[in-house]
Amino acid sequence: MKLKTYITALTMLCITLQASAQHNTITVSTAAQFVEALGPDRTIIIATDQPLNITEAIDQKVAEGTLPEGETYYTPEAPVSTTAQVTYASNTDGNTLQVRGCNHLTIRSARGRATLLATPRYANVLEFIDCNDLTLENLVMGHTQDGYCDKGVLELDRCNHVTINDCDLYGCGTEGFVIDGCHNVTVNRTTVHDCTYYTMHVVRSNLVRFNDCIFRDNREFDQLCISGSRDVDFTGCLFDNLQGPLFALNDYVDFFCCTFRRCQMQPIDSEYGPQGYAVLAYCTQLPDDSPATINVKKPAIRPGLWTDGKHQYRVTQADAYRYVFTPTDQPDNAFALNCISVEANDYILAPQSPNENFSRLVADAGRNGAADYVRLLDDGGTLLHSFKRIGR
Repeated sequence: MKLKTYITALTMLCITLQASAQHNTITVSTAAQFVEALGPDRTIIIATDQPLNITEAIDQKVAEGTLPEGETYYTPEAPVSTTAQVTYASNTDGNTLQVRGCNHLTIRSARGRATLLATPRYANVLEFIDCNDLTLENLVMGHTQDGYCDKGVLELDRCNHVTINDCDLYGCGTEGFVIDGCHNVTVNRTTVHDCTYYTMHVVRSNLVRFNDCIFRDNREFDQLCISGSRDVDFTGCLFDNLQGPLFALNDYVDFFCCTFRRCQMQPIDSEYGPQGYAVLAYCTQLPDDSPATINVKKPAIRPGLWTDGKHQYRVTQADAYRYVFTPTDQPDNAFALNCISVEANDYILAPQSPNENFSRLVADAGRNGAADYVRLLDDGGTLLHSFKRIGR
């Protein structure tokens, strides 16, 4: 019996050591170290207050012949001849860093916010291609000089399960975000400002969420360009001084509890109403001369073990507004509740899978403190389903 216990303990230790070896933590303090550290299954911690000029590190490695070339600006659809996971793209006035196929990668600052810079105005600061389970936290990203340009700050191309927390993206990049062909991208508490042309492009993507973000002082063309995408929503966000038409939407996009100031849009005259393909729920339009403020209450559904009388569910909080209900016996049938308005106690039901139709149901989640029950109602108030919390 003792031998069996010893073997079991040894096996668990080997598994732990193997998992630790598979996911490394690397601390860097220079741009060259940052580029060299990039790869899958790791956390990169930037431990310096000095800005890291990625372009200088790329140019040095290109001159040394240690960084392979990927797609170029002129032939974006050309096949990549290298299997390297870190490459560069040659653009009009310099090189772009490309990170491709790096799964389970986290990049964050050791303290405060770390700064990543690019010198070329025709190059993105960072490009991530075919990366899954990507996390960026507490980063400032931008270009070193202003002027005309043709690339933005952060581009996500065919990436899945991306989380961006507490970042700052600024111009002169054409725009803060390009999200193309991605699934399940969540951006929390991030600011996009002073971009030359747009705020973002979201193309051929689904389940893209912006929570408590600020978009300000971007100029000159259409600001929110969203096409060929599903389940894109903005919750608790501030849009301030965006020059040019605000909406360039080919799909329905939801705005929950958002604030608009100094933006080109029609007045908001109802709590819930469409403006073309923009669906506004509990949004506010401030006068141009008023202070821009955000005061959005957060939902409070208590995580833990829940039941509907037939099945048990593990309830977790995915972000500030989103709660995921996962059946313990059928984890693939998870669904999520997104809060629209705490004051009105309104939620919407959203499937985790992008292949399912998006459903609009009202959820009454209790009003006194953190809720221990949820009732799903149709538009007429008929009870469809109910859940209650039974433990931690």
